Amino acid sequence: MPITERAREVLLLQGQLGQLAMQVPPPPEEAADRHLLGYQEMGLSFHHATSIASHLERHGSNLAASAFALARPMLETLQRGWWFAAVATDEQAAAFLATDQFPGPGVAAVGRAIDAVPPFAGTAFFTGLDQAEWNTYHSFTHGGLFALDAYANRPHLVPDYDPDKLLALLDNAQRMSGVAALGMAWIGMIHAPERTEPVYRAIHALGPQLGQ
Repeated sequence: MPITERAREVLLLQGQLGQLAMQVPPPPEEAADRHLLGYQEMGLSFHHATSIASHLERHGSNLAASAFALARPMLETLQRGWWFAAVATDEQAAAFLATDQFPGPGVAAVGRAIDAVPPFAGTAFFTGLDQAEWNTYHSFTHGGLFALDAYANRPHLVPDYDPDKLLALLDNAQRMSGVAALGMAWIGMIHAPERTEPVYRAIHALGPQLGQ
């Protein structure tokens, strides 16, 4: 499937998710800081995921390095969001607000911690991610060798991207946007369950389309 066509499909699903997520009441001011932080981090991750699809739909493979570079921030903000919401203590949330330094462990350990608690317990969602694939995304974020390889021996710095890797990136953006929207609704269920439950169910019902 052409990159732009697949990106358009992802954007349509993300549009549905965005409409649903907008119906989730944000945590009230008196909510625990970890819930407020989780909600905000997941919203940021959703925007990264949507930006990836939007960029590839508009530019195809021509400027794909920028889309690849957003993949790691998309994952890390999503993991931080779920970690704050489901794992972190109030003291850790307060430490983050005081220092702007993430108080949790590294990316892999954060993933394991999230997968050990509800709603991920038993799913291995984060621990099951392809590490080599995410190392490639990290390389694009920081200008590493995986990124530069697409430009090696290419005239006028016209990159040479593997279409399958671009399609895999779109698949990941689709899945992560779904998990971000679900996370926002999961937090909404804590503070406004009656208003949020129909939204949570509607987002969950999109799971098969999102590859979850």
